[in-house]
Amino acid sequence: MLKTILFVLLIALSVSGKVHSQNISAHGKMLTKEKAMEDYEILYSSLVNYHPAPFFYLPESDFTAFYESQKMSITDSLSEMELLFLCRKLITQISCGHTQALPSESWFESIRGKNNQLPFEVKIIEGRIYIASTTDDSLDFHVNDELLSVNNRPIQDIIDELVAMETGDGFTKTFKNALLEKRFRIYLLFLSGIPQAYIIGFRNSKGEIKQTTVSPTNKPINVIPQPGIPENLKTIFENNWSTFAFDTEANLGYLRIKSFLEKKEYKKYYKQVFKYLKQHPDAKLILDLRENPGGDFRHGNRFLTYLSQDKVVLNFERPKIDRIENGHVKFNYWDKLVQFAFAVKPRRYKAEGQITETFVYRPKRNRFTGKLYVITNGITFSQAALVSSHLKENGAVFLGQETGGAEIGCNGMLTYKLVLLNSGIKVDIPAYHVKSNSTKGEFGYGVKPDFPIALTMDSTIDHTLIEVIRIVNEAK
Repeated sequence: MLKTILFVLLIALSVSGKVHSQNISAHGKMLTKEKAMEDYEILYSSLVNYHPAPFFYLPESDFTAFYESQKMSITDSLSEMELLFLCRKLITQISCGHTQALPSESWFESIRGKNNQLPFEVKIIEGRIYIASTTDDSLDFHVNDELLSVNNRPIQDIIDELVAMETGDGFTKTFKNALLEKRFRIYLLFLSGIPQAYIIGFRNSKGEIKQTTVSPTNKPINVIPQPGIPENLKTIFENNWSTFAFDTEANLGYLRIKSFLEKKEYKKYYKQVFKYLKQHPDAKLILDLRENPGGDFRHGNRFLTYLSQDKVVLNFERPKIDRIENGHVKFNYWDKLVQFAFAVKPRRYKAEGQITETFVYRPKRNRFTGKLYVITNGITFSQAALVSSHLKENGAVFLGQETGGAEIGCNGMLTYKLVLLNSGIKVDIPAYHVKSNSTKGEFGYGVKPDFPIALTMDSTIDHTLIEVIRIVNEAK
């Protein structure tokens, strides 16, 4: 199944707990040149032999040349974090958002429960970095102040270094930016360990450039209440992953799906939603897939049967090759069972050099046949991007920002687990290449909006949704 990797680092860090003294390098264990080289070679071989499409976006010769150039830079002992950066930079060459490397379990354990993070999160708007939320209202800087530097290093230099090691599908930038917002506090630990203090340079609302010093913390970030939907939209059905509302005066439906991870409730829920819409045959529908990182392919494709006139066909494949296997790459127990189920299922299509698995979903009788408008952003990824691609192909109008997932497909379904021998660095490698039905998308990019809507500083109002409703109500 397609799995989201968006919050893996946040969960693994688990910073709550007892406060400890500060003096931790957080660079991880030291590795000799030979051991670092061995881990790096294991990663390269595993990507080439296990990834379903390692050379989809670049020639094998270019990938090998990049591997060799980084290998030549290993001239001495390395810390785990230094090796992690080399590993992540190699992975970025594949341009696969489902392939990622994380620090070892021992690294996470070494910093768990300690004061180690910045007391704020960030947001990226038009290439500039701003304070998004904080742990403490008494800090010298505030939400929406512009972040200029951390420990006297320009923030743009930090962002550039992080982008160079951030994973993503194809050539899209929206997903990387969104991940950097979510992971910025943790990624700083990768770069510089845990300092005694963070020196923060910022520009306040008056335009004044100031500098302040803050201590690392394990306090939770203050939760900023999310704006609700406009009052004219009355909630009809709701659960922890979706909201369906309707404006009877405008004959307009609004369906927000935050995730396709739910494996049980969705069948009953969609029956209710689309039965209600069937009673309003002339209605327009806004589908909001912002912040939806994906989930189970069965959930996403069953949802599509309520929006499709024809059968929904899902094809995913893996190469039929004599690969060089190693004992470091493994499936977990459940993925082994799923792979076995795929193997005994009759195969519908044959493609040269590929083993193709196919699932077909028939359209529902209560399917929605009216005008569909879809809102997306950089976190619209994996299964949510595949759903977007299918809807784009079938005439839906898109608004917001480009999806983080590529329109032509992605990699996923099942995930190999690789733990590098000496460092313990953990790597996820997808097992299948998933093909969308797109014939319109630009190679290597996400589903692009017909109506781009820029992000705004004000998070108290959902400006994007308000603008979408205006566009939809004015459309003929």
